[in-house]
Amino acid sequence: MRNDISGTVGMDMAFDKVTFSIEGMDNLILDSVSGQAQSGMLLGVMGPSGSGKSTLINILCGRLRATSGSLLLDGVPVNWSEWREESLQKFQGLFGFIPQDDVVHPHLTVWENIMYSAKIRLGGTLKHREIENLVYQIILDLELEKVKNSVVGNEDRRGISGGERKRVSIALELVATPPVLLLDEPTSGLDSQAALSLIMLLKSLSRKGITVICVVHQPRIEIFEALDKVLLMGSGKTVYFGSQSLAVRHFRRMGYEFDPRLNPADIMMDIVFGTYAGKQSSIVKSFNDEDANSSMKAVAKRTSATGDETVNALMVQCHRYRQRYSPWYKQIYLAFCRDMTQQSRAAWSFILEIAGGTLCGLLLGLSVYEFRGHIYQGMFLEPFHVLSSAVDYTLLAQLGTLNCLATSFAAAAPSVIVFSAERRIFFRESFSGHSNFAYFGGKVLTTLLRSVISSLHFSTMFIILASPVISFGMLVGLNILYFYCVYGLGSIIAAITDHENGPLFCLLLNIVIAIFGGASPRLATVKSWHLEWFWYLCPGLWFCEAFFSAQVLPFSYLYNTEEAEAFTGYKFGRTGLDIGLLLVIGTLYRIIGCFLMILKARTRYGRSS
Repeated sequence: MRNDISGTVGMDMAFDKVTFSIEGMDNLILDSVSGQAQSGMLLGVMGPSGSGKSTLINILCGRLRATSGSLLLDGVPVNWSEWREESLQKFQGLFGFIPQDDVVHPHLTVWENIMYSAKIRLGGTLKHREIENLVYQIILDLELEKVKNSVVGNEDRRGISGGERKRVSIALELVATPPVLLLDEPTSGLDSQAALSLIMLLKSLSRKGITVICVVHQPRIEIFEALDKVLLMGSGKTVYFGSQSLAVRHFRRMGYEFDPRLNPADIMMDIVFGTYAGKQSSIVKSFNDEDANSSMKAVAKRTSATGDETVNALMVQCHRYRQRYSPWYKQIYLAFCRDMTQQSRAAWSFILEIAGGTLCGLLLGLSVYEFRGHIYQGMFLEPFHVLSSAVDYTLLAQLGTLNCLATSFAAAAPSVIVFSAERRIFFRESFSGHSNFAYFGGKVLTTLLRSVISSLHFSTMFIILASPVISFGMLVGLNILYFYCVYGLGSIIAAITDHENGPLFCLLLNIVIAIFGGASPRLATVKSWHLEWFWYLCPGLWFCEAFFSAQVLPFSYLYNTEEAEAFTGYKFGRTGLDIGLLLVIGTLYRIIGCFLMILKARTRYGRSS
């Protein structure tokens, strides 16, 4: 493999009579669409809104499964019933898909974004220096050298321009040197000059061997003339497919006039718009009669000449692309490093989280400050039990619940934001072949670090003001584990809710879980209801039991701890089990969150883990 994109070899893709419909709907979204894209060609897919352009692109890259039709890759027929899975497993790496929205990490620089993608997708076969050389060459080819050290930015943070952001989005796929590049409306949202510059870039990429297929919406004349071939669609049907230079002649032969002063692409769009009720059926029929099968026949002829050699060559190429990905453990490390870089660029959010933990610990400590550490009063052992003053088993249990609530207030919102803010990036990377589990592994490591720092601040303020019997190390450890559980639950909420409502929903759910800590209602009372199994599912119970036990057992020489056990329902002396269950529940939350995110990515993009 060469260290520049000129070494890429394209791939011929031909599709015939592609049909797509949604179950339960009568209308066909795609109706017998045919076309072909050859190696080194720029194919533009045009048509009015709702004509099925984006649907076709999503089918060709495997994100959707066609209802019927034929597809050939370098002459190798593909089974539509298996295409959605095969394209993302067997043919992984052969396609680079660039969505309409620029899904790029806003807090990373241009170089860091592209370098990360390259390390993930090429780290299995190339050395670091070779990857750097390739990335630098791509940055030069995409004319991004002036902004390579600039942060990409977003609507909240100023960064590079829209056209440059689109080029970065292309570069993320280009580093894998895919034979086929598919773009969904790459010029959307760009001014006319930036759009023309981008199309000329795509044309130059096609001349280096890449097969480029892009959806073009309302192109100016220079953009239209830059296309090698055009697929014009209307109402989900093929209105015209062929050379761009012959498109005008085709429609003139059908009786349409073209004013030389006007953009021919605009006239073609007007033809499609104006013929829904009348002439469109004749336009489609005319195309089907003359040109529908020509591309497939040409490919079939070439296939018969190569036979099994073509199939074997394609399979070897697919295997080679799959081997280039970094191993899973290296992807975890890369994801961790990327997250650490992002957090360093979003310092204020991290500072606010630490401040929130500190404030919650301060308020919780102040709530019991006047007790001077005397937050538990039990019954003396015999024969001194008659000397016991008023017994108080509830304050300590309630303090454990308040600790869980304070942790929830400090960590619930950040736990959702950490995962949901990058959900679209996760979907794109998942579709591109990045390891889903490596992504979550990196997130677990970075969020664990946040949990440790927040717990230290929280516990320090509480210890100073409350003067509890529990040791500082034990309190920090328990708080880290409860933070761990809250962040794990946040990953689940991020997977099933939208970005706006997720933090509030997570906070409310964590409040409910904290209340089930066994303080009120007491766990002993819950056991009489035979509902203790539900309390056992909540991490708040195991935190409160360990917290209560650590406060009471040091006084077992003085107080009757069995009375306290009977009243509260807690079991003392099994702190190891409490800690283990907190760890298990937090990990289980993350596994569920990871599974739900993968399921959502698979539902949306057809990617299996």
